[in-house]
Amino acid sequence: MNPTAPVTLLGLDWNDSENPRLLTTDPDHPERSLLHPLLGEHTFRVDGEQRRCVGWFELTGAQGRHVRCRTDEIVTRGKQCRRCQYKEGFIAAHQAHRTPDALPDNIRDYLQQPHWLYLDVFANGTTKVGTAADSRRRSRLNEQGPVAALYLARTKDGATVRTLESALSQHFSLPQQVQARRKVLGLQNSIDTTALITKLTELAAQVTPYLDKFAAEQPGTEVLAAPEPWLRPACSTAVFESAPVLAYPGDLTQGTHRLHITGAAGPVVVFSTDPEPDVPHHCADLSKLIGRTLAPVTAEDAPTGAPTLF
Repeated sequence: MNPTAPVTLLGLDWNDSENPRLLTTDPDHPERSLLHPLLGEHTFRVDGEQRRCVGWFELTGAQGRHVRCRTDEIVTRGKQCRRCQYKEGFIAAHQAHRTPDALPDNIRDYLQQPHWLYLDVFANGTTKVGTAADSRRRSRLNEQGPVAALYLARTKDGATVRTLESALSQHFSLPQQVQARRKVLGLQNSIDTTALITKLTELAAQVTPYLDKFAAEQPGTEVLAAPEPWLRPACSTAVFESAPVLAYPGDLTQGTHRLHITGAAGPVVVFSTDPEPDVPHHCADLSKLIGRTLAPVTAEDAPTGAPTLF
């Protein structure tokens, strides 16, 4: 992406596993958004320090539809203004198993579809438990960028799966989130994917008997006879095979950048600052740019090389 007019980065789209994309505002149509290939070259200048609301997703239809913030409101915390956060309803979704009557209409239908419970493992060895709606079973994991994941159970709805997730998290001391900072740190050492998959498989073997007992008290829950592996995208495999790589020494949220992205695992990308072969590669958390305004690069401010550590 080489913008010809200022745009706001609204997020990363992983619906197509092998072709992740960047979601931006459309400078010519204030009510629309645009998708751009994530892999490839991106030259841009970060315009200012302000972050703008990324909008929200309408989930009541067969497929999620992105809706832009009607005012492109400036935000100081999180990624959404209060209105878009309320319209989307995901904060309420995380409490669906405790307060189902408080759900907004947008999220109520979404949570009524089947959901999946999974375990995943990341490059730094951290394992966690998570959930995904049936309609986002693969893209949800694509967005997170694990080395491997195993689906353990399928439930009738989103409230039930969150009850299982909470129980496993507490009983086995499993986190439900892994910070992007830790994902970047994990790429700065060599990665033994075979050992990580073995670790995940052994954890699943410990978790399943407990899950069987717990699920017996949760109608509409099916524990899989054998865990089902998630299929890792090829562009994510490229990230783990490139390790170890150094963290990008520049500050992505300031200045001008030229990134030739060759791999992506969730929000973490591996890239060079020059498309020529045999040049050094770096890794960075691209989600830091979400909400930022990316402006065209002129000849005067075009980057001439990679930032240095010293």
